[in-house]
Amino acid sequence: MASRPDAPPLADLERELTRLLRRARVTSGAIAAEVHPDLDSSSYTVLITVLDLQQVLPAGVRAADVGEQLRLHKSTMSRNITVLEQLGLLERVPSPDDARARLLHITPTGRHQLTTAIAARRARIADALGKWSGEDTDHLARLLQRLNDDLD
Repeated sequence: MASRPDAPPLADLERELTRLLRRARVTSGAIAAEVHPDLDSSSYTVLITVLDLQQVLPAGVRAADVGEQLRLHKSTMSRNITVLEQLGLLERVPSPDDARARLLHITPTGRHQLTTAIAARRARIADALGKWSGEDTDHLARLLQRLNDDLD
């Protein structure tokens, strides 16, 4: 889409980011339903964040870790974790280091459902970017990482 000559600086970028974020919100709800028909997008976001944090916190993920990452209030985290437990996707287990603490673990069912949904999401992205060169997709990934890092 061509830039309007009277548009303020970064207007095109802001408009395209808004389109992308709007599309991402809709897609997130659809992916959540692929994981479990009763899963909403906010609980899906918590579940996927637990999965991501397990990569850097192999000893276990605390609800506070997820809440900090997502900037969610403790009560919001508690509600989402309860939903995920009721759906059989997540469980709280005692911490081996602190008997009072609980760690979040994705259940085998949750891991399977999540892995399947992630594979489908990646296939859709690969399909959408099928005509792009590897150089272009690498460049986009670097720029998005830079944007995400700068927004933190």
